[in-house]
Amino acid sequence: MKKPIFLIVTTVPQSLQFFRGQIQFLKQKFDIEILSSSGEWMTRICERENVKGHVVEMEREISIFKDICSLFRMLVTMHRIHPDIVHGNTPKGGFICMLSAFLLRIPKRIYYIHGLRYEGTTGLKRKLLMKMESLSCWFATDIIVVSKGVMKSLKKDGITKKQTNLIHHGSINGIDSSQFSLETIKDVKCIREQFGIPHDAFVFGFVGRIVKDKGINELIKVFVDLNQKYMNVFLLLVGKIELKIDPISLDNQEEIKSNSHIIYAGVQSDVRPFLRAMNVFTFPSYREGFGISLMEAQAMEIPCISSNISGCNEIIQDMENGFLIEPKNEIGLFKAMEKLLLDTHLYTSMKRYSRKNVVAKYEQQKVWQKALETYTYIANY
Repeated sequence: MKKPIFLIVTTVPQSLQFFRGQIQFLKQKFDIEILSSSGEWMTRICERENVKGHVVEMEREISIFKDICSLFRMLVTMHRIHPDIVHGNTPKGGFICMLSAFLLRIPKRIYYIHGLRYEGTTGLKRKLLMKMESLSCWFATDIIVVSKGVMKSLKKDGITKKQTNLIHHGSINGIDSSQFSLETIKDVKCIREQFGIPHDAFVFGFVGRIVKDKGINELIKVFVDLNQKYMNVFLLLVGKIELKIDPISLDNQEEIKSNSHIIYAGVQSDVRPFLRAMNVFTFPSYREGFGISLMEAQAMEIPCISSNISGCNEIIQDMENGFLIEPKNEIGLFKAMEKLLLDTHLYTSMKRYSRKNVVAKYEQQKVWQKALETYTYIANY
């Protein structure tokens, strides 16, 4: 029996990393193909996962003319592929592929909501993004959300009246607890020595895009204040500094360059050694669907300070495996960072609880199995 063609769509190919390993697991029942914008990541993922890839250029931000061109190319490409199931991800890619699949009458149209882009925006842009989200849901036959928080927000904000589904406890791909473990990275000194961080320093860290939306402006300001009070603290930043979309302030860009206690490590293909070098993971983001980097830090037994927002507050339990603070709350962030710096007993307690909690809820193999069961049910296969 021929397997149904299952087309996974994202706006940019880097987002296909959400499905690392899961693609092979889904091949048990489906013929997986992927579609995204062009780039090195697209080629790399097609080769690594041994899947057929299709390119349709898409812009992450709203661009009416380019979006119309992307829609036309999506229609042509999707008509040629003729998939049985379309799996749309990320706001722009999800909207364009859901509309295309609807117009082509593709029978199964899954819209997977990783987060709500309109959260944290205001005015006309917020209204446009909410309308786009609502239309994506309307065009879809099935809606899956990455967390309970996203599910609640969809209902609260009146985005859709359709039933929404959560796979297992949430998260798109779970956590590979055998890879994200202290046992895999035993040399804690390596990264510290490479970047000139003293072995006895207390290191706060962040992994992700270095943008305003992730709370980086607040993190840098609070760290500078903390560093003036306590000299032996460092901030380790891992990720890309975005200069075009949602950039941090120019003052903070300069602070990263000039402050010897702020270490910018850039983009890294393997973040585990960098997590291993951190004492506390800081994640003061304004909005998330699900904090993947929080989950990875927890698996590496690192206490976390996170914004009390959708998804993140399903991973972090306040005062148990970390602190939850309100977004943009610099005073709350300072107090949480100082508390973990000074309170050794609390720090040790949180460290001990972190891995146990995240592995119990988000072990990767369980997430993959539940995803396969969900998609098989939707496909009536």
